[in-house]
Amino acid sequence: MGKIIFWLVVFFVALLALRLVNVTNSRGRAEGGSREPKRKRDTATVRCVNCGVYLPKAEAIEGPRGALCGDPKCLPAGAGGKR
Repeated sequence: MGKIIFWLVVFFVALLALRLVNVTNSRGRAEGGSREPKRKRDTATVRCVNCGVYLPKAEAIEGPRGALCGDPKCLPAGAGGKR
């Protein structure tokens, strides 16, 4: 029984030490501000009017009826994949 209690104490002391290290690192990151702020990505999506695939708005091709995905089957004749 004594060995079990000893290993439980060792385990919890190790967990406490890891927690203290984690708190110290997070404070350094919060105060230092050395990390660059995350860039906000344009996450707006549109749906291809022909096949229904969702894709980023920046990659969509405007067609006569709305956004197109750029697949040769979805492009109107003579479009040639222009964006």
